[in-house]
Formats: sequence, C-alpha cells, structure tokens
Amino acid sequence: MLELLQYEHFRKELVNAQCTKFIDEQQLLHWQHYSRKRTRLQQALAEQQQPQQQDLK
Repeated sequence: MLELLQYEHFRKELVNAQCTKFIDEQQLLHWQHYSRKRTRLQQALAEQQQPQQQDLK
C-alpha cells in the first residue's frame, strides 16, 4: 500500500469512493484470511505437539 502511494495516479483514484471502498474491503478480506490461516496453523502445530508430549511420558 505504501508503495502504491508513490504513484500519482493511485493517489488521484483514492478520491473515488468506489475505489476506496474496494481497497477497504480487500484489506479486510486479506486480514480475515490471514487470521483464519494463522489459527489453523497454530491448531495443527498444537495437535502435532500433543502426541509427542504423550510419547515422552
């Protein structure tokens, strides 16, 4: 996003409400996907560690 702000054309498009709404929605979708993916990864790691801990007992 910071890189795009370097371009005048992009900055001019930010005045357009449809453009800014699209960017806002895309950022929200990105973070929702990131959060879900991270949660699944953490759960998978926890599930992998549980059998290993039981084997040590």
